Formats: sequence, C-alpha cells, structure tokens
Amino acid sequence: MVNHLRTGITVLALIILIAAGITALSPPGQASAAAIEFTDSINAQLDATADKTGKNGSKLRKQYTDFKSSRTQILSLDDRTSALHYDNESKASAVRKAIGNIDASKISKLEEQVKTTKSKYQPLYTSYTSFNKQVAAANKLKDKSLYKVLKAQAEGMKLVVDITKQDLKSKEAALKTAKSERTKKQKQIRSVLSEIDAVKTKIKAEKSAISTPNKQLTTEWSNFKAAVKKNDADRATDTLARLLTLSTQINTKKQNIYNHESKISSIIQRANSMLP
Repeated sequence: MVNHLRTGITVLALIILIAAGITALSPPGQASAAAIEFTDSINAQLDATADKTGKNGSKLRKQYTDFKSSRTQILSLDDRTSALHYDNESKASAVRKAIGNIDASKISKLEEQVKTTKSKYQPLYTSYTSFNKQVAAANKLKDKSLYKVLKAQAEGMKLVVDITKQDLKSKEAALKTAKSERTKKQKQIRSVLSEIDAVKTKIKAEKSAISTPNKQLTTEWSNFKAAVKKNDADRATDTLARLLTLSTQINTKKQNIYNHESKISSIIQRANSMLP
C-alpha cells in the first residue's frame, strides 16, 4: 500500500515537472492566445447579437473582425519571433565555436615547428654543455695544451649554438605573436557578441510587461463570451473595445521583442563578419 502510494506521488511529481517545463518553453503570449478561440458557436452568437442590435450590428461585427485580425497578427508575430530567436541562438553558438578555432591551424603549425626545432637542436646543446665541462676539467687539471685545444673547439661550437638558439628564438617569437593576435581577434569579436546581453535584458522587460495585459485579455474575453451568449450588444461592444486596446498593447510589445531579436541578428552578423 505504502509502495503504491509512493509510486503514485512520484508519477504525479513527474507530471507536474513536465507540465511546468512545457509552460516554460512556450513562447510568450502563446497560452493566452490558445485561450482565445473563435469557435463556430461564438461566431453564431456574435451574429445573433449583431442582428438583434439593428443599425449598430455592423459596428459590432467590425469590432469582432478587427479583434480576430489583431489576434492573427499576434500569432504570426509569435511564429516569426520564435523562428528568429532559435535562428539567432544557433548562429550565435556557431560564431562562439568559430571564435575558439581562430588561427588554430596556423598556431598548431607554429607549435609543431618550435617542438621540432627544439628536438632537432637538443643533441647539439647537450654536446655543447658536455664539451664545456671538459674545458673546465682541463683548466682545473692545469693542462694548458689540452685546455687551449678544447677551448678553441668550444668557441667554434658556440657560434653554431648561438645561430640555432636565434633560430629557435625566432620561431618562439612567431608563435607568441600568433597567439597574441588570436587573443586580440577573439576579444574583439566577443566584445561585439556581448552587446547581445543588453538587448536580451530589454526582451525580458517586454515579456514581463506583456503579462498584465495578457491576463486582462483573458478576463475580457470571458466577459465578451458571456455578453454574446446573452445577446447583450452594449456589453459586447464595450468588451470588444477593451479587447482591441489590450490586443494592440500586446502586439506593440511583441513587435518590440521581434525588433530586439532582429537587432541581435544584426549583432551576430557583424561578429560573424569579423571572423578570419
């Protein structure tokens, strides 16, 4: 019994989490849009109410048509905004990945050159060190003849060692410069992409501002359905007027969101154009 109860609670918790996830993923305004449906029943009730109100019937029908048109525009705007948003996320991700790969091949080649050069010259450096130890030992033994011979050979070897060290130093400098240039390029492009953060803050503010008119819209829609069900033309006209006002407010804010997403798109394009 206890196990069944625990299983039931676990399943219920999962359902709640899944539902919450779906709600969180829904584009702003989608839930309210789904709550407003222009069914055949409501259309028929609107026509009946308009017929009974006489000469004002055309006004009521126009208000209703305008509101339906406004909702269609909002749904279309939602779709375009959602598509643009996901496109922006995908492209921004691609640019960030590309930033990490800037000059990767060039730097890898220079790193390999440094590694190969070090490996190539190491036996010479080892021999030179060993030879200098022999010079020091001969000097310590006071063997002037051997010391002079070894010293001369060591000095001749030093010339070769200095040339190879200069060669290695040159390759290491080229690698350092390439890494520095890469860092500079990456910093510049990331700086451009960072402009997105401020735009996203504006989007968040617009989405938050939509919440109140969305709730009011749902309430007024319920009032409208009740009015046409009772063939109350005056109340239906008043609620439609408020619905149109609220819908216009929502549409304006959603248009702002779309414009912000368009700005993000431009920022990403600018960053992408800076990639080598």
